[in-house]
Amino acid sequence: MSQRTPPLCLRALFVTLSVALGLVLAVPAESRTSAAAPEAERDARDESSPGRPVITIGLVDTFTPDFYMYSFVPLVEALRAKLPQYEVRTFEFARGTDLERVEFKPNTFLILSSGDAVRFDALGLEEIATRRVAGSANVDRTIGAVFVVPAKSPVRTLEDLKGRSVATTSPAAFEGWLVPMNEIARAGFDPEHFFSEVLFTEWNVPDAATMVLSGQTEAAILSTCALEEAVAAGAIDPQALRVVNEQPPVGAGGCKRSTELFPDMMLASLPNAHPDVVRDVTVAVLTAPPDRRGYDWVSNNNRQRVLELMERLQLGPWAYLRDMSPSALVERYKVPLAALAAALLILAVHVVRVNLLVRRRTRELTRESHRREAAAEALRASRQALANLERAGMVAQLSAMFAHELKQPLTAIVNYLTGIKMLREQGTFDPAREAFPIDRSLEAAYLAADIVERVRQSAKRQMPVPERTDLCSVLSCAMQHAGAMKSSVLIERRQPDTPVWVDVDALEIELVLVNLIKNALEAVERTNPADGRLEVTLRADGDRALVTVEDNGEALSDDVFGNLGKPHASSKKEGLGLGLAIAVSIAEAHRGHLAFDRRQPQGLRATLTLPLATPDAASTPSTRNLNRDFA
Repeated sequence: MSQRTPPLCLRALFVTLSVALGLVLAVPAESRTSAAAPEAERDARDESSPGRPVITIGLVDTFTPDFYMYSFVPLVEALRAKLPQYEVRTFEFARGTDLERVEFKPNTFLILSSGDAVRFDALGLEEIATRRVAGSANVDRTIGAVFVVPAKSPVRTLEDLKGRSVATTSPAAFEGWLVPMNEIARAGFDPEHFFSEVLFTEWNVPDAATMVLSGQTEAAILSTCALEEAVAAGAIDPQALRVVNEQPPVGAGGCKRSTELFPDMMLASLPNAHPDVVRDVTVAVLTAPPDRRGYDWVSNNNRQRVLELMERLQLGPWAYLRDMSPSALVERYKVPLAALAAALLILAVHVVRVNLLVRRRTRELTRESHRREAAAEALRASRQALANLERAGMVAQLSAMFAHELKQPLTAIVNYLTGIKMLREQGTFDPAREAFPIDRSLEAAYLAADIVERVRQSAKRQMPVPERTDLCSVLSCAMQHAGAMKSSVLIERRQPDTPVWVDVDALEIELVLVNLIKNALEAVERTNPADGRLEVTLRADGDRALVTVEDNGEALSDDVFGNLGKPHASSKKEGLGLGLAIAVSIAEAHRGHLAFDRRQPQGLRATLTLPLATPDAASTPSTRNLNRDFA
């Protein structure tokens, strides 16, 4: 964005006219001493009026000539009239002066824009009064700016102004430059790269409106009411210019505007001013009559929008935000950077500590893992030993069944052979007559061999081999092998008339039922032989088959009941205490369950639960049955 100013000859002409107007208005020449005047001259003037305190009114040169003629000069004259006990002096600061580097004399007051009051916040200014525009109801919403273009310009919106050339008064003017830049920033644009070219008039001739009308620039920035004043004075055709980004006027009869409104220029005291002097000046300013254009001075402490403007444009107290050098960034963010460094240090210490703890915990877990592996190995060995012991107990039970089963075929073989022998001893030899007992003897021998092989296979294999089996038939064999038919105990048996099919190893399930029935019979015969009663029930419940064996034998203690189904010392002379434990393991191996419940007042209920066979053709019903009659 390029910037340029009008020729120096025009500027000199305008300054000459301003000085002439000042002389006409009877402002003493010495009251407008420049800040660049020699110190010797200032000291001479200080000594010219001994006895009267001096009040110095400083003017920051960022205002229009109209303000100097119609507001500043009348204000100074009013102070001299109302405060004869003081000598009122004035001086101007050149544009661009860094007020924070100036050494002010006592009892100094400044007239400056509300933007400069925030920009030089380090001076410690105390606001006394703010100029109020005639007809303004709100003193903190008084001045702003207006963007104007020729009536035939294609520019309609603020966005259309991007990349255009523009004319305005001065880069130091609050309403002439800072306020418009704030509006551009509020719209989301970069104010420093918004216009392609900026022409600053510095209040010289021609002014910004004349430049846009003559085609020197595509747009112009005017202060609020400047357009209306020029039209009223006949300097501009009412239809020649059009307002861009026009916003609703504030108050009845308000001037056109394109930006927010802000407080006008203000009078402020420096910290070196005596409180009594500040009081006298404040009273004199606030009681001064309005000037010929209706402007007066009132109190105002609301500068919130000005603060937001300066922060948005990164000026004044926020100018440091423009410095992006590494040292400036470090200085700007030293607190969060220090906090970040502390957090990183804490994090590093935490990481080191965690690593140490992880290593220590890893060593402990490794040792614990080794101990668990050793314990698991010992457990596997113990389980293997228990499994071997269970298998030995099962073989013992199978051996008893084996002896019972072999008794019938062997007895039949002996009887048949004995009969043949007796016939031959009597001298009777009839081959046809002997064929029948010989055939039955062979059949009995084959049956005995089959029984031996089944017991042998059962003792050798680790997992049961399921076959489709009728649980009713298995229960009948179990009751026979358990001696239920020969017992004097009253036995009540209930089972369905139709087969109850399960996929099990018939021999092992029969062993479980034999164990349950024998234990129940022994308990009844041992404790209640006269009124002993045994109930055996087989039923199907949903997808399960349940075999229940109930007796009214002895009442079991808590210790005895708690050990049911677990390896323990047996109370029987010939027992190992593993029968029910083996039965539980067999039931679980068949995806079943063996449960025990105490009956009241005495007795025990044992329930074997097995899953019913699924209705498919994959399994073939078992036809093997050890209970054959050779009598």
